[in-house]
This record gives sequence, C-alpha cells and structure tokens, in this order.
Amino acid sequence: MPYLMATIIHAAEFLASFARCVQPGVIAVANSGGPDSTCLLFLLSRLRPPVSLVSLHVDHGLQPASADMANRATANAASMGIPHHTLQIPWGRPPFPHRPVPGTPFENIARQARYHVLFHGMTHSSASILALGHHADDQVETSLMRLARGSTLVGAAGMRRHRRWGMGSGNSTDDLAWVGHPGMSRFIIRPLLDFSKDRILATCDAHALSYVNDPTNLHPETTLRNALRQMLASPTLEATGSPPLRQESLEQVRKASSFLQSITSDVTDTRERLRRATVLLAERTEQLDSQVTEQLQNCILPSPPSTLLLSTSGLLTIDDPAVRFALVLRAMRYISFHPWGSTRADGDRRRAGIQRIMNHLWPVEPPVVSPKKFTTGAGVLWDSSIKARCHFGKSGSAQSAWLASRLPPFFKNPQEGTGSASRLSVDVTKQLMLANATSRDVVPVLYDCRFLVGFDLAQMPEHVRNALNNAHDQPISIKILPQTDYFWPKVVLQQDSGPDLVLAVLNEKGEVVTFGSRAWISMEWVRLLDAT
Repeated sequence: MPYLMATIIHAAEFLASFARCVQPGVIAVANSGGPDSTCLLFLLSRLRPPVSLVSLHVDHGLQPASADMANRATANAASMGIPHHTLQIPWGRPPFPHRPVPGTPFENIARQARYHVLFHGMTHSSASILALGHHADDQVETSLMRLARGSTLVGAAGMRRHRRWGMGSGNSTDDLAWVGHPGMSRFIIRPLLDFSKDRILATCDAHALSYVNDPTNLHPETTLRNALRQMLASPTLEATGSPPLRQESLEQVRKASSFLQSITSDVTDTRERLRRATVLLAERTEQLDSQVTEQLQNCILPSPPSTLLLSTSGLLTIDDPAVRFALVLRAMRYISFHPWGSTRADGDRRRAGIQRIMNHLWPVEPPVVSPKKFTTGAGVLWDSSIKARCHFGKSGSAQSAWLASRLPPFFKNPQEGTGSASRLSVDVTKQLMLANATSRDVVPVLYDCRFLVGFDLAQMPEHVRNALNNAHDQPISIKILPQTDYFWPKVVLQQDSGPDLVLAVLNEKGEVVTFGSRAWISMEWVRLLDAT
C-alpha cells in the first residue's frame, strides 16, 4: 500500500497548519467515521494548548453502511474523550425533500441536507466553527473540476482553508440551503489541506486509528468527483467505466491538469506537482485578498448606510487586472441583496458582467460623456453621477467617485423572487405577538439580506404592546418597509382606525430614530467587506 511509505503528520506540522485557519470558539468536527475525519479529530484532540471540541456525525440513512459509519464515528469520539452527537436527516420533513430514490443522483441534495443538519448541530453544541477533513488531494480534484468548467485562477485555487459560512444560498427559511444571519458568525476551517491522503492514512495506521471507508467513494459512476479521483489514480489519466466524465469533459480535465502541472516544475511526480500547483494558487489568492483589502482602504469615501463610495482617483492607482476583478467581486458581495456568500451575490461570477464593470471603473480612455447608471447583476446599481460625486466627500469638496447601491426592485414582477418589491415589505406582526405571549425578549429579523432589525420587547412602548394584545379585536400590522432611494428599513404600525404610525427609521448617519420612544428597535447593517 502506497501510504505505508508515506510520512505521518507530526504534531508540530499540524499545529502550523491549524494556526493558519484558527478562529476562536468551540470547534465542531464533521466526523464521518472515515479516515480523513478520524485523523482530523485525532490531531485536533492532541493540540496543546487544548481546544474545545465536539464531534458531529450526520447519518444520511441512504446506504447499508450508514449504521457502521455512525457506530465507528461514535466509538472514535468516545475513545478520544470528545463529546459526540449523531444527527439524523429527517427526509420528507420541510425543508428537507423526500428521501432520494435508490439509483438516482443524490450528491447535491445529500450535501445540502448534510450541511443544514451540521449547522443546526453546531447551534445546539454552541460551536461557531466547523472543521472539515478535506486534504491536498481533494484540493487537486476541486481545482481540476473548476478549471474544466472555465473557472478563473481564483476559483482554481480551490477550497479556502478558512472562510465564513455566510447566509446560505436559498431565499428564505423554507430553503434547505438557507441559514440566514447566524451564518455570518460561523466559520468553516480545513486544517488538513496541506497534507496528502497517503499521509493521512499513514497517520491513522501509526496511531492504530480505526475507520470505515465510505463504499460510495469507490464508485466512479456515482459522482463526477469519484470519476475524477479514479482518473487521477491512472498514470495516463484514463477514465474508463466512468459515465460522469464524458469525452469532452475528460479532455477539459486533461487540459486543466496540464495547466496545473505547468505552474511548478521542481518535482517530477504528477500528483505532487498538482498538489504544489494548488498550494501556489491558494497562496496567490491569499495575497490577492490582502491587496484588495489594502486598496479598498485607499478608495473608500464616506457614504450613506448600505452604499459603497469608491474614489475614482484611488481606483485608477490599481493596475493589476486580478486585483481589479477581485475588488469588484468584493464590492458586489457587500452591496447585493442576495444572501451574503452566495454566488448570486457575486453576480454568478460571470466574467462578461464583471468585465463590463471594470471597463467603466477603469476606462482605457476617458469617456466623452459621464456614464449613466448601470447594473450587470448581483442586484447592484453603479452610479457615477454628479450626485454621487458630491456625496459625503472627506473634505467637503466634490470628488469624482463611483457609488454602488442596492438595485431598485422590479415592481412589475408579480413573483416573490429576490428582485421583486414584495420582499421589501415584511410583516412581523405574528412574530412579535408570539414573542410577546411567550415572554421572549428579543426578535431579530433579517431584512433584505442587508439589515438585521431587532425588536427588544422588554423596552417596547406600552401603546405598541397594547395594540399587539388587542390585535384580535382591532387588527393591526407591524411591518418593515423600505425608505429612501437606498431602501433602508422603516418600521410602521398599520391599523384600520387611523394612519400608519412610524415606529422607527434609519437616518443618514446610520442612527435609529424611534420618535421619543425608548430604543427598542435596532437596525444593523450586516454585510461584510472582508475576504472571509
């Protein structure tokens, strides 16, 4: 067996890798019972000073080996003295779909279900970090698949060793992939990305760690990743008997492999060259993140809440196209009304759309006329008008600048889609009535994936509490509605007996005005401009 010749992962090596992705808090380890997660759990348990750990196993119940994997995960955690929880996927109970039918593709839906269950398992375990066992060979597979699909070099860098969970990729609590605002304070780390599979197996063998191999990982016909894994195991990159890899896909993967191998030439072994290449790409991405953060600090001007004002003179000092591309992505994700961290918030990373923004922000020649407002996706409106130029200049003088803000809703859209006006009218009456009846103090509401509107019921004015208590006799509605051209939240009390009563608004300084009442409503901008 090749791994018998491999070097085990030493404690000092792992500590160095862990330090690159460490985040304060309780760490939940996604423990499948397989070799990767078993090795990860073991190495984390040996860290000094120790870290707070909990083991989470998701039982999909989709294969005969599920029970064996669950038992092994439980036994391994117990042998290391780590608290453990086995989580079942409640197939058929919303938002979970019905149990996948045997013989049908289920990889994506099983993954969404697994992460949904893990997220809630973290909540019950008071964990803010999820540690995953992805390793260097997984990284190679990810890089090749992304390159074969036409990804940029940033995408080809593969999985990040440390990233924020984000809001998910759904639209509401009815979506399996949705987690909402709590996801902004959760993180995913991958401490094994520096180590190959054979070193993981060697570590398990040296420390007599028992594990179960997932039999579905050995079936190339099951998933594209499995087929690619089999292909990489072949010296000639053959993929015989692998339906997920069609001939055209196979050729794209081979081209991607050749490209990765061309990045480094200091080793002759194909697998090691691929690993080294992904490491170099990941390091380049980390450098790029730092450069974008530095450039944004030089470009950002004061602007109203929920907007981003970028100095034209500051932007023009950026020469590197890769930095420009990454800066536009960062800005789109910050302003977008799509869930933070989703590909939609990045404009689906469409190169043509991002290039169009870059052409306006960094024109080859000065435009004859000032560009009009425009959008190319992600729900972001770009504006270089005189109004934007004069907005909140640092010295009070006019400056040429680009203002990024929320795209106005599609008022003619009858659907409840993410771009429709209906999502900007949120009725919170039932939530407040339930909280009031159950003596719950705080009700947080994520508004438009941009603001967290909080209601402190302990500080609620008596006239509002009375209106809620009498709502069965005198119907009322408490709604969050949009105000200003930037669609800030406004809380109003609507009742049949009189005009709307405005309870709270957000002003241009980002302050919440409650019109004489105690500060019982808060409004916080929750989208982040960092690289995580």
